[in-house]
Amino acid sequence: MRGRGGATVTNAGACLALGQIESDAMQLSSQAATISSPAEISSESRWKRLSHSVGCMVLAGLAVRLLYILIAHSYRFRTNDANFSFGWEIGRIAYSLATGRGFSSPFGGETGPSAWTAPVYPWIVALSFRLFGLYSHGASFFMLLLNSVFGALTCWPIVRIARRVFNERVAVCSGWIWALFPYTVYWSVRWVWETSLTALLLALLFMLTLNMEGDARLTSWLGYGLLWGVVGLTNPSALAFLPFSGLWLTFQLYRRRRAVVLPAIVGAVVFWLTLMPWLVRNYEVFHRPVFVRDNFGVEFRGGNNPLAEGIWVAMYHPSQNPLLFAQYKRLGEAAFAREQGGLARQWIVEHSQKFTLISLRRFIFFWDGLPSGTTTAEWMQEHKTKAATRVFWPVIYRPDGTPRQGLVTLLEQIKPSLFLASSLLSIGGLILAWQRRIQGGFLFAGLVLCYPLIYYFTFPHPRYRHAIEPELLILGVYLIAEARPRPELQGTDTLPRFEEVDAVPTFHTLSIIVPVYNERGTVMKLLRQVAAQPISLHKELVIVDDRSTDGTREYLQEMDLERALGEHGRNTVRLVLHEKNMGKGAGVRTGFEHCTGDIVLIQDADLEYDPGDYPELIRPILEGHADAVFGNRFHSGSHRVPRFYRYVLNRLFSVMCNMLTGMSIHDVTACYKVFRRELLQQMHLRSDRFSVETEMTVKVAKLNARVYEVPIVYHGRTYAEGKKISWKDAWVALYDLVRYRFTD
Repeated sequence: MRGRGGATVTNAGACLALGQIESDAMQLSSQAATISSPAEISSESRWKRLSHSVGCMVLAGLAVRLLYILIAHSYRFRTNDANFSFGWEIGRIAYSLATGRGFSSPFGGETGPSAWTAPVYPWIVALSFRLFGLYSHGASFFMLLLNSVFGALTCWPIVRIARRVFNERVAVCSGWIWALFPYTVYWSVRWVWETSLTALLLALLFMLTLNMEGDARLTSWLGYGLLWGVVGLTNPSALAFLPFSGLWLTFQLYRRRRAVVLPAIVGAVVFWLTLMPWLVRNYEVFHRPVFVRDNFGVEFRGGNNPLAEGIWVAMYHPSQNPLLFAQYKRLGEAAFAREQGGLARQWIVEHSQKFTLISLRRFIFFWDGLPSGTTTAEWMQEHKTKAATRVFWPVIYRPDGTPRQGLVTLLEQIKPSLFLASSLLSIGGLILAWQRRIQGGFLFAGLVLCYPLIYYFTFPHPRYRHAIEPELLILGVYLIAEARPRPELQGTDTLPRFEEVDAVPTFHTLSIIVPVYNERGTVMKLLRQVAAQPISLHKELVIVDDRSTDGTREYLQEMDLERALGEHGRNTVRLVLHEKNMGKGAGVRTGFEHCTGDIVLIQDADLEYDPGDYPELIRPILEGHADAVFGNRFHSGSHRVPRFYRYVLNRLFSVMCNMLTGMSIHDVTACYKVFRRELLQQMHLRSDRFSVETEMTVKVAKLNARVYEVPIVYHGRTYAEGKKISWKDAWVALYDLVRYRFTD
């Protein structure tokens, strides 16, 4: 937890440019009037696949980091401090581990057992020492390369989180910015510390928390508890997010009326079992409980002392003060940390007003960046052998050796401005997500509010914020993406007027409810078509098996649906099983109970309806025109010709429904119906069988919703091919039409 110089530029530059780049690109594309050739279309499709590929982002990010290490020779740490800058305390502990002295001596010498840092990363550094030599260039290159792998892999959870919570555009932009932007690269290639590993693990946990929404499987909670245990053994400061993520997951189980207590207990037990060996070791060594690390008192004193101004005071740390180091050796680590913590608390009591003021400064420094101790020109004078100095010396200095003062002043003003801009963008994105009640906004808020708290009372450093930079980056990109003008709405005056809001609502997830009964031969083909549809929203497939008897149920249970249909994070898949056959309407209700999307679409599993119609079905809702969209099978376009009597009965039933509801829907009984979630929540559906189509139509009319119709492709089946609706369902639908119109 010590601050020792570091980069103070962030991803703000890339974020600020993003809006203009996207706006210009869309304006150019809207002006294109020529038809592309097949070769051009293929090339564009290939480029789009590559630009949206997480694998490409990871490889590009790793390549950039590796090139920096090789070109800047960042693996050559200085040796005039007895190699202390190679990992600092972690490096010293790793040295002790590699030389057989155990987890000890964080400042060198022989000072006895230690819990100064969490154990995971020192063991990794010790492994590099054993493989490549103590403090060797090979060991440092290995560690920086490993950090680069951690940093590049962070692109994967970033894209998955952004796709799940926001949309594809935010996901792609966030992933590429993380892969290539210099600030996100810096910590991987300059510091031998757990910074990049913590950012990766915390992003993975954030992603896993979102993916486990409503998941009561004990295996999932076992893995969740295990990963949190690894995080605790890597950087216990990240555990500040644990209460929020755990409460959010248990609440999602509770609201779905699923088991809560047992999964939570399993996760908690595995978490503590993961920590327990290290906690037992600490108790045996220090003869008192020590939760992972014991140096909090020293770090607390480093930020709260007579010289405190809101940043780390080096002379209050044993690595920088020989007197304190001698005291550390004499008292032992645990007693020394307790004494320093007591002195810090005593100073706070005696200087409460100054402590309050300094804490406010620390809050500002965390989000605005630390004040610079030296200018760029001064830093270059002190580090003339650095690659950056050799490259930029002609830019900063005139031929006579004097600095270009105007440029130096400008740079000193830009650096903190960029850091602050990235913070403001992230906070603005969080506020916007909260206002729009985006699923997952609570998790972002919990992370942003609670993770930095400890640094408001000790001292901040840009390195400490890096652990939550992936989530901050996503929020900043989201704000810019939403602030960009919508080209399709510019220059039009034909949009319907909104009664409650003036802005087009933003949607992030399309929930597709698929009731299934005895569709063994068609269900996976249909589901793969659904999963592959290229729409901008995250797709959530909720498959409800209505106690199938032809092997469909067992087939779905045996399949790895997340792997088969997940599309590398673009889709979420849930399988829900009915214990008895209840009908399509019950399947729709069950599916709605388990879905989380802003838009809900109903899809039969029999291949009669084409998922290729999804873009047109959801377009009226996305553009703000409609609250519900109905598919229409009876149109002038291409479709399978229905039986005459079936066509007549469908048309007669639609006419009767229109007479009773005052609407003019052409195809009441079509499967394809799409609703805004808020509208579907107000319907309180009750039908169990096929008459749910009638109930939804009547209740949409009674709620005065805006309804659009869209022509759809229909491949109707015969009874010999497996069609299930019968004459009995027709009479029930007629009865429900009257019942729901006048009584419910």
